[in-house]
Amino acid sequence: MKNVLPLALTTLALGSLAAAQNFPTKGLNFIVPWSPGGSADLTSRALASAMSRPLGENVTVVSRTGGGGAIGHLAISQARPTGYDIGMGTLEMVIPAWSKQSGLTIDNFTPISLVSVNPAAITVAKNSPFKTVGELVAFVKANPGKLKASGTAKGGSWDMARAGFLQTIGVKDSALPWVPAQGSAAAIQELLAGGVDVITVSASEVNNLLKSGEVRTLAVMADRRLPDHRDIPTLRESGINWSFGSFLSVVGPRRLSADVVTRIDAAVKAGMQEPEFRKFMTNAGFGMNYLNPAQFRLFLNQQAAKMRQVQAFIDADK
Repeated sequence: MKNVLPLALTTLALGSLAAAQNFPTKGLNFIVPWSPGGSADLTSRALASAMSRPLGENVTVVSRTGGGGAIGHLAISQARPTGYDIGMGTLEMVIPAWSKQSGLTIDNFTPISLVSVNPAAITVAKNSPFKTVGELVAFVKANPGKLKASGTAKGGSWDMARAGFLQTIGVKDSALPWVPAQGSAAAIQELLAGGVDVITVSASEVNNLLKSGEVRTLAVMADRRLPDHRDIPTLRESGINWSFGSFLSVVGPRRLSADVVTRIDAAVKAGMQEPEFRKFMTNAGFGMNYLNPAQFRLFLNQQAAKMRQVQAFIDADK
């Protein structure tokens, strides 16, 4: 009798190992926490299709929207750690206010692959008096609170982009107050209608309006100029040492086995090289920024530390 439990545990471990090594033997579900038609949803659908061939099984997108991304992220975190239920992890996982509301942090997930980082940009309407980010900074410093900014919900990714920018130029969070919006599309419409003066959504989200001359992007919050927008300077070129991007990634629930993570990551990497996926990302204006599981985990920890600093800056002005 004394040997029954160790033998059972050994048998269970060997069975789990065999299952991981044979993974996958059926289709995967890819949970998307954001509404259909948005960047996370569209990228997820393109990636799921691209991953299917290297995995040898279908990857099906499952929408779990609501709660500012909390419902979908919760569904990913609560899935059985078999690898058959994974999903799209976004920047919200490292935003303190979101984590406080949702009860989720990066510790609730297994990082698998980073797919894309979409840098924020500072955009104004075509009739704005500001032609450069330097002119905007000078006005905000001289007239705190007079201009309004938008981009998404309060405490969301583009709000954090704004706050980090303000912290870096040395003004209070209230110097450029935030007007909450139901996503980038609504914020863009508010800018065109004159309800706000600045938006901090990504350059890709205003790409068509840039081409038509309806808006003017003063700077991108990237380390270097974007390939599709080489005429737009970075903040760093203006002496403002701040970069920020919302990311799209593949994550699973906690305790995914290393073998399963390796298998899924290899499929993501291979899928990102598929011509159709590359074409989609290029046409959408999204960057491809692949990182493997170890690199991605380090990236998440760095982003979490960065967001904690920005949140402390916001809280200090309440």
